[in-house]
Amino acid sequence: MSSHQHNVDIQARVSFLDQVCRFLAVVGALVLVALSIITVISVIGRYLFGTPVDGDFELVEMGCAVGIALFLPYCQLRNGNVIVDFVTARAPVSMKNVLDAFGCLLISLAGFVLAWRLALGGYDLQRYNDQTMVLHINTWYAYVVIVPSFALLGIVGLVTAVRALKNQLPPNEAL
Repeated sequence: MSSHQHNVDIQARVSFLDQVCRFLAVVGALVLVALSIITVISVIGRYLFGTPVDGDFELVEMGCAVGIALFLPYCQLRNGNVIVDFVTARAPVSMKNVLDAFGCLLISLAGFVLAWRLALGGYDLQRYNDQTMVLHINTWYAYVVIVPSFALLGIVGLVTAVRALKNQLPPNEAL
């Protein structure tokens, strides 16, 4: 395989990874919009009719966990995490790249470890038939989405570490 073909193949994989991360972020946004609508309906129902949406807090708890987990890979891929760089502001670019790569590797490690531990925890919740109090929703359902999202975060962390070493991370525009 020639060098050009190899680079094209890598670009195609990164593009696919970008599309997957974008899709998950959109799904996460839709989850949070749905939760917002449920919350508004519940508040209006409580205020006007004295009857909120049963189990609204359970839906919000599980939905927020799912939504946030779905946003994390895209945030990492876009270099959107908050960076405290006052110590390295005047450091050479090469040193910043190495430190960025190290940070990306730490995020990757955290993503993989959390995916592993959440998978075990979700399995335990499934085995013990753990359910929410009001709606009796199996709590492990959320883990079916959260675990792969953290595994993807681990993969994205590795990709961004390589990008950092090549000085190819997008500019960090976090406030």
